Order: sequence, then structure tokens, then C-alpha cells
Amino acid sequence: MTPFKRALTQATARYGRFSHAAHLHVAWHLLRERPALTALAEFRSGLRDLADRMGLQAKYSETQTAAWFFVVLDHLDRTHPDCTETWDAFEARCPHLFNPAYLHAFYPPDVLNSPAARTHFLPPDRQDT
Repeated sequence: MTPFKRALTQATARYGRFSHAAHLHVAWHLLRERPALTALAEFRSGLRDLADRMGLQAKYSETQTAAWFFVVLDHLDRTHPDCTETWDAFEARCPHLFNPAYLHAFYPPDVLNSPAARTHFLPPDRQDT
């Protein structure tokens, strides 16, 4: 089983469906097992494949996929270099990440949901205030 499939299985078992929280869980899980760029490649590929298999290609967003991945990376507990923080601890420490509108601090909604954002990564154009 690939790391993505293992993380997806754990996330859907926990949340009952592939929700926003489950997406974050998969990113967190991959980041704990792999170097960041390898984890990002697996996250992107796994989500695109999943969207294709489910006939939901129009829902995949390259910008949102990468942005959420980097948000999780940015919020990992770097005080524990051996990655001892559990998912429950991460979830409790970072409740703001579980609001899908969190990215609006960095992207206007019309940009985030644009066709361009779906097909390629758009860098943030706002700073968190």
C-alpha cells in the first residue's frame, strides 16, 4: 500500500468521508513519513488520481492542494524534531486550520476558485494580517 493510500484509509476511517479535515490529515501523515517535496508530490498525485477515479476532476485544485499542504507543513510542531506530536495534538493546537475559509487570508475567494487555480499553482497574493 502506498503512503498516500495508507494515509487516506486512516483519514476516511477517522472522519467517515474525505472531508477537509481528512485532507489535512493525509498531508500531515505524509509529511511525518517523507521529505516535504516527496510528500507534496505524493499528495498531489494521490488527490488527482482519487478525483479521476471518482469522476470529480473538476473539483481538483492545484492551488488549494499545494496551499493546504504548505499550511500543514508550516504548522508542524518543529519543537519536536523526532515528530512525536500526534494528530490529535496537532488538531487541538491548530483548530483554525480546520476552517476551509482559512486560505482566504492569503487568496481572494474568486482567485482561489478560478479555473487558473484549478489547473496550476497560483502563489498567494495577500499577507495574513
